[in-house]
Amino acid sequence: MKPAWQERLEKSISKNKRDAHSRYFQLATVADDGTPRVRMVVFRGFAGSEESSLLIITDTRSQKISELKSCPRVEIGWYFTHTREQYRLRCNSEIFLGSKGPQEQRGLVWSRLSEAARAQFFWKTPGEAEGSGDAPPLAETPPDTFAVIGFQPFSVDHLILSKQQIRTKSLIKAGVWSEQRLNP
Repeated sequence: MKPAWQERLEKSISKNKRDAHSRYFQLATVADDGTPRVRMVVFRGFAGSEESSLLIITDTRSQKISELKSCPRVEIGWYFTHTREQYRLRCNSEIFLGSKGPQEQRGLVWSRLSEAARAQFFWKTPGEAEGSGDAPPLAETPPDTFAVIGFQPFSVDHLILSKQQIRTKSLIKAGVWSEQRLNP
């Protein structure tokens, strides 16, 4: 059974699907020097039908990977303009590389990507100087540079900013979700 926060988030995604930017959320990580890093990432769905993990993709050579390996806890900020809702999700992260994690999930996410999105995983290392060269070869199977990251929430703060503001905090303890209404 899905937690109530996930059902609300899925409704928010559905109600805001006409806004292309609603597929993006902000991901906050901690850099090796202890300073925060925030970036926009594309939501790629939930892991399986029974899981509450939010999925994104990344290049294994990106700084995100080393940041998540040294500090797997993150915060996600997601705002939906049409419904005026904000979600703040505190999560544990898990990196699914070529030989680790649910291969069918990794393959499924890869199969849903456009050719342009797939091509990025054959480019040079992110953050290095651009160079010239031939177009990268595309493959039907994900290369080693392709990773799926799952974010498993342990705290969800949902704020509705409409005329009647409502704030709900969801926490998981011992595998059971509890909710509390808070003053906005």
